[in-house]
Amino acid sequence: MLTLKNSKMSKGNRSKGFTLIELLVVISIIALLIALLLPALAQAKARAEAVACESNESEMGLAMQEYLQTWKGFYPGDEVLNGPGIANYFCVWVPRLMTMMGSGSAKLFYCPARPIDMEYQGYLWPSSSTVPPLGYAKGTVEMGFGYTRGQQVLFLGGQWPVQTDSMGRQIALPAFSYGYNDWGTLGVAPQVGQLPYGQGLGGDIDATGGQDYPQVPQSAVQNPAQMIAITDRIDDATHGDPNYEFIYNSDPTRTSLALPDTSIPGVVQWAEWPSSIHEGDSNVLFADGHVAPYTQADLTQINPRQGGSRMNMMWNNDHAIHAPNGSGFY
Repeated sequence: MLTLKNSKMSKGNRSKGFTLIELLVVISIIALLIALLLPALAQAKARAEAVACESNESEMGLAMQEYLQTWKGFYPGDEVLNGPGIANYFCVWVPRLMTMMGSGSAKLFYCPARPIDMEYQGYLWPSSSTVPPLGYAKGTVEMGFGYTRGQQVLFLGGQWPVQTDSMGRQIALPAFSYGYNDWGTLGVAPQVGQLPYGQGLGGDIDATGGQDYPQVPQSAVQNPAQMIAITDRIDDATHGDPNYEFIYNSDPTRTSLALPDTSIPGVVQWAEWPSSIHEGDSNVLFADGHVAPYTQADLTQINPRQGGSRMNMMWNNDHAIHAPNGSGFY
């Protein structure tokens, strides 16, 4: 009787199990559900990163408004010329805004959709110099540089230490998440007859006393709600050219260094373009403090002959159409 009971129990247990075909069906259903959910999860993650980036730029916008009130109605400008040659150029818009944002604000200049090397961690003095750039803690005619003692400089020129990976390949310069609208659609420094500070929100601020490129006054911005201040910027510039140094500018013109084709067939990016990091969009901070997404294609179409009149004006502080210096329209 015991043997018969065990035999019946064994048969009953087997009837409660899954056959191989049933297991394969279950696995197939699970795989199908994962395949359906992954795109939605990826889209949700991308949207969360875009929202976090938008929040970062909103904080920059608040800091910029406070900066205007603190410093006599002048925008921070892009970088400082602290002497002759590119070795004396360094970024000031980031540290100047940080002075209005408090401790821990460096993380707000890193877009979470970027690789970690886009994070602002502070950049070293040039290896050719054993001391900070002349006057790094002093003030210009209107305002200080923003750097505090011991803070590393987001540096443009000089000799960057050559770094190589385990295979002996040169590692590109650090990139940066965001770019400042320095010259508007001019692309380069203003020419004779143009405003001395250009058409953007301030390019190369002369800190030697000459003030060849003074800071942009708030009164110069005719339409703050339609004036581009800061955008996400491409990282292909530094990764595509290890020696490219303008890592904190945003510029829609074709006067910058040309890069190879992007991953988008037929599309060529330029070294200071706004990015397309957020599913084709770049978050844009406007001079009045609001943030809105625009496609890279829209942001870089500044040719009025091709429908770019409105965007051209949005890059310029006088809200007027200006051709890139020395090029006319394409």
